[in-house]
Amino acid sequence: MRELHVRPIARAHRLTALTAAGLLAAAGLLTSASTAVAAGPAAAGEAVAPAAADAPAWEAITFGQSTDLNFASNVLPEKVGFNYAAPEHPGTIDGRVVMESRGGKIAPGHDGLTFYHTTLNPRTDNFVLTADMTVDQLGPETGGAVGSQDSAGIMVRDVNGGARQDPMVLGYEEVPAASNIFASGVMRQGVTAIQRTGVVKPYGNTGSSMSATAFTTDSRYALPLGTPVTLRLERTDTEFIISSTFTHVGQPVTFERRVTGADWVQDIDPDHMYVGFYAARNAKVTFDNARLELSEAHTQPRPATEPVPVKPALTVLSPPVTSGLDYPLRARPNVDGTVEFTDAAGTVLHRAHTTAHRTVGHRVTLTAERTDFGLRFIPDDATSGGPVSQSLTVRTKAYGERGDGAVVHAAPEGAATAAGTAADPVDLATALAYVAPGGKVLLHGGTYRPTATVGLDAAYSGTKDRPKTVKPYRGAQVVLDGRGTLPITLRLDADHWRFEGFRVTGATGNGMRVSGSHNVIERMLFNYNMDSGFQMSGSGDNSALWPAHNLILNSESHDNRDLTDINADGFAAKLGVGAGNVFRGNVAHHNIDDGWDLYNRVNEGANMPVLLENNIAYANGRLSNGYHEDGDTGNGFKVGGEGLPVAHVVRGNIAFDNNMDGFSDNFNPGPLELSHNTAFDNKRFNFIMRFNPYFSVEEQGVYRDNLSFRTPDGRGGDTPVRDYISGDTDRTNVLFDGERATNEDATTIARARDFRSLTLPGTYTRHKDGSLIYGDFLRPTRHSLLNTAGTKGGWIGALDGGRLR
Repeated sequence: MRELHVRPIARAHRLTALTAAGLLAAAGLLTSASTAVAAGPAAAGEAVAPAAADAPAWEAITFGQSTDLNFASNVLPEKVGFNYAAPEHPGTIDGRVVMESRGGKIAPGHDGLTFYHTTLNPRTDNFVLTADMTVDQLGPETGGAVGSQDSAGIMVRDVNGGARQDPMVLGYEEVPAASNIFASGVMRQGVTAIQRTGVVKPYGNTGSSMSATAFTTDSRYALPLGTPVTLRLERTDTEFIISSTFTHVGQPVTFERRVTGADWVQDIDPDHMYVGFYAARNAKVTFDNARLELSEAHTQPRPATEPVPVKPALTVLSPPVTSGLDYPLRARPNVDGTVEFTDAAGTVLHRAHTTAHRTVGHRVTLTAERTDFGLRFIPDDATSGGPVSQSLTVRTKAYGERGDGAVVHAAPEGAATAAGTAADPVDLATALAYVAPGGKVLLHGGTYRPTATVGLDAAYSGTKDRPKTVKPYRGAQVVLDGRGTLPITLRLDADHWRFEGFRVTGATGNGMRVSGSHNVIERMLFNYNMDSGFQMSGSGDNSALWPAHNLILNSESHDNRDLTDINADGFAAKLGVGAGNVFRGNVAHHNIDDGWDLYNRVNEGANMPVLLENNIAYANGRLSNGYHEDGDTGNGFKVGGEGLPVAHVVRGNIAFDNNMDGFSDNFNPGPLELSHNTAFDNKRFNFIMRFNPYFSVEEQGVYRDNLSFRTPDGRGGDTPVRDYISGDTDRTNVLFDGERATNEDATTIARARDFRSLTLPGTYTRHKDGSLIYGDFLRPTRHSLLNTAGTKGGWIGALDGGRLR
């Protein structure tokens, strides 16, 4: 086994070598059949009773992400890190078993949970596990809504994660723990059959899939708190049988699901499976009348899964309406082959061979109000099906100043029957549909209140040399308001657009969501939405279709808050992000969660690297009206998630006064590049870049010219924590060591007198072009060593003595 290395504190330059087993054991990360009893009110200090000779022994373990002290979201302060199993008779399932989790998750790609279980041999043992479960609490006790990852029930799994640290280390986030699982349990949708398959790595992998479907949607079987339901989980030689029996409405009613493949729980560990009771995220449950019956196993291999042939398809990317006569025919196939465009008579206008997911385009001149085209796709592999034929009818209508869609005016009270001129503007939807490539939509002042999401699908894309632009007319004040009813106020699935200079608000989800590519979002304001103000996300695990090469420039996002007080960020680029996306010159403040979140899910695969440059994140984790002032969530820049390595580049950014950490890896073990960033008086860590047991330090980040400073009366309080960085650091970083800001050899020490101002700014202003005016806050004085102690005699931090770099 190869050696792993960890740099234990930020200032240490030399590497400390440990064997992989030693490091994993030290961090509590070894996967083992032998685990410790989880501590709880009734279990703490109790010895595990020896099991009878003919009965398996039961034990408890807590493992996986969010089971640590970091998970304070929606948790009462006295219950942070509160995860336990309290059996009435420890080591057995006799009597009552109480379990509670204030952390963890049941997620598509991995778990974090408390598990009271026994270990069986899947080569020799089949089983039936039954119990009556009473739900005492599901969801947070702070008034937040039940989350999608809250769950409890009975489960079998292929492998357990390593037990969480004991004692727990502040700031250390437990690593992902993945497994193939089958369970019957409660989730927010009701009592649910749960399965995850396709897991081959104990920390998760792409290609796995999870199903969590309520046994019934009949409201009579909604399970009230304090009401028992009987859960049953069975393994036979060929399948798992997952069921629940409701007894609180008349005669008992049983619902059942069957899943073929008894050997799913042998894919990672062929010799062990773990069967028992679990609680995850925010759940408290009691199990009674538990019974485990064993029988001899003669496990049959599950049927081989034949690859499903990809059925050829052709996506038309040409708009059905237009103002311009110069019209783009465009289409994208899903497999390799040849695309043909024809006119109404069948004459081929253009033919081109292309590869899967690449767009073929051809320009034509429209000469009538209605024009018909044909599109034909001939796949290279004829055995998969095809050819595919589609028809397209395009209608033209004159809008705008010259009737060609080059400049179309829109107003809040505009109508589709208007001319689209300055004197007679149209409605917003019409303007967006009919503006020609290279054209502009000019928004007259006022508040636009659409009745549905303002959406632009891929067919309405501009082109590389002729992007479409949407901006206010003559500097007017423009608001696009979702009125608290639209799930997304503005959705951009198209490519080559520019949105400039107005406010997007009032969504029940994202204010603006982008899945298109090559777009520019500039001088926009996103606020008072019920999820992240701005979010960039793709869909599925096909990274070729994820949003790429978007620029978010000189924009602001604040006071976005979701009902659970845990998800709404200022800016998010997560859950499927392609290459080349840049955030530059933006400000995120007073969002209920993070300023920036670059989270990715294990089962969908890692995002492509994002560049965060010259942005500011402050006062996140709370709102500008003081709500959640004392909360313990809200990072400035959170640059990863779920243990997948991504080489994000973070430079020239400032994070201060956030309710949690300034710069956090969120357990991204990839080769991050952080340079010239400044963190000041964040509530917990200014910088926290954790070690990861699956990767060596040399495989992790490179950190240069970063600055961390604290004042005695900052949000860190009387006992501020030292920075923690695992990776390649050197003497150009001035970091907080628990007492002072210093580089590793103490040749550069930052003091209050090194800064022109340490007074928190009320807001930031901008130049006419939208670029930030940084002022004196956190800017070193002209004679400070911070101006010359960096790489090659350069500056340290985001600002030097006279200008932004």
